Amino acid sequence: MSYTIVGMFPNNEDLDTVVTQLNSAGFPAEDYHVSRYSTSVLGDQPSSNYNYKEDEKTTGFWNWLFGDNEDDRSKYSYAGSKSNIITVYTDDMDRAEKAREIMDDEGAINVNEFTKERYPDTAATGKSTELSEKERARIISKAKNNLYFTDGDRFYDTASDGMESDMDSEGSRNTF
Repeated sequence: MSYTIVGMFPNNEDLDTVVTQLNSAGFPAEDYHVSRYSTSVLGDQPSSNYNYKEDEKTTGFWNWLFGDNEDDRSKYSYAGSKSNIITVYTDDMDRAEKAREIMDDEGAINVNEFTKERYPDTAATGKSTELSEKERARIISKAKNNLYFTDGDRFYDTASDGMESDMDSEGSRNTF
């Protein structure tokens, strides 16, 4: 069976450490792919209220990886728009576990926790954001494919969800 292991990291230093550790563990460079992110902010101030638009190839990667599981696809896509991603490919479960262990030990993010404000956990769905520390990097039974991210760098344009300042009841901006 073939496996794809995905881990996300908020900073370059942790990602670079993972690459070093994978190399030390005998993973050849052709068995993993690193994709770094960056954004451009429209307007003067960055905000947490931005939608991130991904390119077609990145969308294709998430669709291939998660198929009809829209919940996971959406969460990973959103988390990936704010994280550096490393994807490892192997045909051996022990090697998959080793790659996951390296990623988890170096601080792979908990995608459920990272996305809980955007995709809240509700009692109605019965889903939980809880993942053990050893479940943050994810092993998926998928063979290596040419659906990589376009480049080693992914660039996201941002668009605001709305205005950043409060309005009074008459629709005027409050400028105190």
